[in-house]
Amino acid sequence: MSAGVRVLGQYFGIGVVVLHVLAAGAAYADCPQGQEPFTSCQIAGRSTEVFVCFDDQVARYAYGPIGGPPELVLTETIERVDFAGWNGLGKAITESVTFYNGDYSYEVMGGFDRPFSDEEMALGPRHLGWIDVAKNGEKLSRLECIPDTVSYGFGGGIHDAKMNAGLTWDSASETWMPTLTDAPDPIMRDEEYNGVLEECLPAAEFVFAGMQMADPMDRLGKLGTPERTGEITSSGVEIDRLDLIGLRIDVLRGVVTDMQSTEHKWQMPSGLKVGLSRGEVIRILGRVPSGEAPTADRFAMLSCATDRRSYAAWYAVISFGQDKRVKRISMTSMSP
Repeated sequence: MSAGVRVLGQYFGIGVVVLHVLAAGAAYADCPQGQEPFTSCQIAGRSTEVFVCFDDQVARYAYGPIGGPPELVLTETIERVDFAGWNGLGKAITESVTFYNGDYSYEVMGGFDRPFSDEEMALGPRHLGWIDVAKNGEKLSRLECIPDTVSYGFGGGIHDAKMNAGLTWDSASETWMPTLTDAPDPIMRDEEYNGVLEECLPAAEFVFAGMQMADPMDRLGKLGTPERTGEITSSGVEIDRLDLIGLRIDVLRGVVTDMQSTEHKWQMPSGLKVGLSRGEVIRILGRVPSGEAPTADRFAMLSCATDRRSYAAWYAVISFGQDKRVKRISMTSMSP
């Protein structure tokens, strides 16, 4: 294994200090030809190692026995890979990349403690690293790296590759989104209803596949014919349902009362759809819905009162997966 050196620009308060950081035990030869290392290490107590490598197109995760073929290899495009850079706080400089495999995620962190004293400068940086394994966002275990085997060089890297791909980091939502010169007009509104100012989503947004909430069943046309579900509402009425690939439409008393999308091909008029990052959703909405955090796992929004049909008020729920992207959009009538 060879050692690598990278010049780092680091912020200490308002000053900038340039350090030369040694990537200890860097196994750069284990990256595929044409790719650069983000970080690598040997795992304590397991006789295994992990490598995260990248180029301007893809990032790659490889985990397996030391010196042997990997047991698990995951790849993701630079545009979609979940990379989190250093937040500028604390003594430790750390960056992470998370790869997803079904319900499981593998967050690989690389970093080092910044030396502040002359003694610490003489000793050189102490490297850090681990893999956090989770299922459906719930942490299962942490695999610690042997510090002396950690290779990591701060600066440039995947961050610059994402920037070069036309992406911008949104620190509030902790997600990446396309860089735009002109922000789109926000679709969320503030409207007064019965003397109360409400935050709401226009009724024109409550549309999938050309169907709007409260549309009559006969408008479904070529989409298909709903079938009885056997599900009975609290008022004793049976729900009819049309199931398409990635889209479910429920009909009650002859009108559309619920719709749910789980595929990116079904999108709302504004472009809201499955697969967007939280940052992209917030940009389209124009704000974080009131009462929600920008890192929430769901956003819920009422339809605008002035747009509501005579008997129905609607709400939409945008749910995010563990990869911080939309996994489901649901629209529901508040009237049974």
